[in-house]
Amino acid sequence: MVLIIGLAACGVEHKVIRNFKGKKEGDLVLAKGKPLRTEINDKGQTIYIYQSSKRLKAAPINTGQFQYDRFESPKATKTDTYKFFINSFGIIEDVTYDVDYKR
Repeated sequence: MVLIIGLAACGVEHKVIRNFKGKKEGDLVLAKGKPLRTEINDKGQTIYIYQSSKRLKAAPINTGQFQYDRFESPKATKTDTYKFFINSFGIIEDVTYDVDYKR
């Protein structure tokens, strides 16, 4: 299960990198809207940070065997964080993606 989540996260990350790397800052703002916050790193790049959270409901876990008790995954909150690193010319140089689960 963890491997599937990891592979899915890598797929999303590569798709976002492919779609935005090398594009202009204005294209990013048109596609994703205003960032949650901006920072400036030690290289002088502006970092646009976007976050989204989703509440995940409990899901039944099927063990493939007869069982008296019902098994469910715990409820959790999934937080996706995208960071876009923009150079002084307004071009996106790098994109990072991070996912976090909290119970």
